[in-house]
Amino acid sequence: MKTYEDVYARLQQRLTHECASTRQIRQEMVNLAAAYHRYVDLEQTLEARRERIMNIVRLMGHDRAKATMRASKSSDSAETLPTTEQWREKLLPLWKAVREYLSVAGEARVGEIQRFLTWLGWQHVSRQAIESALKRHGGTFRVRTTGKQRIVALRK
Repeated sequence: MKTYEDVYARLQQRLTHECASTRQIRQEMVNLAAAYHRYVDLEQTLEARRERIMNIVRLMGHDRAKATMRASKSSDSAETLPTTEQWREKLLPLWKAVREYLSVAGEARVGEIQRFLTWLGWQHVSRQAIESALKRHGGTFRVRTTGKQRIVALRK
């Protein structure tokens, strides 16, 4: 049976140990802060790239995306391409499809955008639907008119 004095002495030892440990932990946290913040930044960058990959796969179609990765002989495709179930979870909104197209094309006329999406297999994409997406997401797109043509580009 431990005496009160023994228990009290151990409590004192535990208190001094915990305080010393706290100082060491804080110092170690300071030393690791830069690496931790770099990790968080990389995690956010990775998530943004996953989202971009998902948008491109939804734009192109899963079969075309797989064929593209096979043709590039990229060993990353198994890790980076979403599964069929993942990319079919939700459809890519039209405005995001236009944004992905313009991120590569630079600028295009509305008719060119419509023809490209139809060529990819998107069904029932009308000029009016594209015009509506452009208007609704005006902060994303810059539209200028030259004569009768409307030229669309991404805002910087």
